[in-house]
Amino acid sequence: MHDNSIILPQAGALLVAQPVLDDPNFVRTVILILAHIDDEGSMGVVINRPGSMLDSPDRSPLSEWIATSAGPHVEFIGGPVEESSYICLAQDFGSPSNVTSMDMMSDDPNASSIHRVFQGYSGWGPGQLAYEITENAWWVLPSEPNDAFDNDPFTLWSRVMARQTSELRKLADYPADPTVN
Repeated sequence: MHDNSIILPQAGALLVAQPVLDDPNFVRTVILILAHIDDEGSMGVVINRPGSMLDSPDRSPLSEWIATSAGPHVEFIGGPVEESSYICLAQDFGSPSNVTSMDMMSDDPNASSIHRVFQGYSGWGPGQLAYEITENAWWVLPSEPNDAFDNDPFTLWSRVMARQTSELRKLADYPADPTVN
């Protein structure tokens, strides 16, 4: 970690993909860390990759949760792990990550004023995330309370970089493809 504004991985922090990270699952992603225990691993969800509208206009529990979620009203691609599962996060300023999970089978979708549905999640085994950070794949940066529910997820990577007080802010305008710059 080469910048003093970077913090240690912890619940509530953001993992921000460095421009050189070319894994298609994580290019320009911002991940909210939900859990991190050094000897057990880490778990988070990508918060800036909206999926598509559900094909079926049915009133299944999933479609109800998405219809009442923070806009845009789509499921978000949380990561490449367990892509057939869903996680619903609601705003909770009392928790370290500013979010809490909701039980989509038993909770009321209208019980939380702000929530978002994620398909799959991102996960790392013991030591894996620390290794990827030392290999310059990620920055670990502080989050802001509304990051997980941002209404303009497509520009979140640039805006997170722009709000840094260090040299990292210069990367906010880093082109997605520097060869065409």
